[in-house]
Order: sequence, then C-alpha cells, then structure tokens
Amino acid sequence: MKRYEHTGQLVERYIVDNELRPGDRLPTEAEIGRLAGVSLITVRRAMAELAQRGVVRREQGRGTFVQAPRIDAETTRLGSLRETLGGDHVLTTEILSVLRRAAHDEERAALQLGPGASIWQVGRLRRIDGHTSIVELAAVPDALAPHLDEQVARHAEASLYGLLADHYGLEEGHEEQTLVVRHPDALTRARLDLAANDLVVVVSGTSFSLTGTPFDAFRLIFDARRFAFRLRSTPQMTLVALADGDHAPSSSGGKSI
Repeated sequence: MKRYEHTGQLVERYIVDNELRPGDRLPTEAEIGRLAGVSLITVRRAMAELAQRGVVRREQGRGTFVQAPRIDAETTRLGSLRETLGGDHVLTTEILSVLRRAAHDEERAALQLGPGASIWQVGRLRRIDGHTSIVELAAVPDALAPHLDEQVARHAEASLYGLLADHYGLEEGHEEQTLVVRHPDALTRARLDLAANDLVVVVSGTSFSLTGTPFDAFRLIFDARRFAFRLRSTPQMTLVALADGDHAPSSSGGKSI
C-alpha cells in the first residue's frame, strides 16, 4: 500500500474513532503528517483523494472538514425529484420566480414554438435535509399551461410535473437531457452557498408528454459536492456527459422536477 493510501485510511479511522460528524473540522495537514509519520506532500495527496471521493471538504484558508455522504441522484429515472433521490431525505422548496415572458430562441426550438410564443419561467430552490442543493429552472409553454402561476402559488411544495399532469394533462412520457460539469455564475454560487472554486452539475434538456408534445425546457443545477449521479442504461436511453464548453446532441433519458 502506498503511503498516501495508508494516510487516507488513517484519516478515515480518525473520523470514525472520534465520532466526527459532517461539518466537523479535521486536524491540520501538519498534525496529520505527524500522526501518520509522513511528509506534507503525502498528506496533501491523501486529502486530495479523500476530497475527490467526497469524504472530506477542503476550504482554502479555513481547513478541512468532514463531508456529508453524497446523495444518490438518478436523473435518468422518470418520477418526481423525491423519487430520483436515493435514501430517505427531507425535501423542501422555495419559489424563486414564476413569470410569463417571451420564449428565447433556444426555448422556442426545444418546445417547437412559433415566433412570439410565451412561456412560464418557473425558478425554484430545493433544499435537501436543510441544505440548499439544487436550483431548478423550467420553461413551460403558456398555451399548454394557462394560469400556471396560480397553480404554483397554491401548491408551492408540490411536484411541478405533478401539477402539470393533474391540471393540464401533461404527463411525462420521455425526455432528452444533457449533463455538464462547470463553474457556476455568481447568482447560482450565492443561491447554493458555494465557494469560488466549487463546481455544479447542470442537467438540461426537454421533457415530452405521453403524446410526444414537448412541454418543458428545463435546467437543474446541482451542488456537485453533495451528489453522486447514478445512470441507468436501457435500449431507449443514453446520456451525454460533457466538459464545460463542449457541445453535442442530447440523448433521451428521464427526470422529473
């Protein structure tokens, strides 16, 4: 076993033996080096490996902290957000915006809308176990969901797709989605309480009804520190994962907001 691997195991035993909880601070790298009898270079390699696995979280200028276990997210599975998350989690919703506006060119193309068509822009912030975790942005054609703002106001905690199915007959049949890892913009960073170098995972695409009508051009922005993405392949579904700035055709999958 390499020294950095042994050091990583020592840190994991330290967490267990001292009953540290998510958010608790770990000893400094110098202290860990003395405990393990290794150099700072070895400690830093070990901590980088642990951070990559989601065991610890390193914050420049503050130290290293125990990280909460990553949440399994199966975005390619049809169903509400609650149904796509592994484990038993408390999910709450904050409405950021519900406004009617003219569709952008990309939205008109995705939703097969004509010139001058309008959409409902629905923005929501989702908290999982009390932590801000996901920003959801939906673009739903106004013609398919009149007065959607009133429905969202009445049922703020409900699944958006549940509302669309129950009140407008827009039950999700399939979707096309693309997954991208990137640095967030300033507004997203503030909403998700991210540090300067933290990454987000953006799942975007189009949802189609059972009759093949596109009814939502969506974007879900996940705090990359908190999730592990589990993808299920079927003959009808593939997922394209892109580096920031790459472009490729979307592939069919399944997710519901």
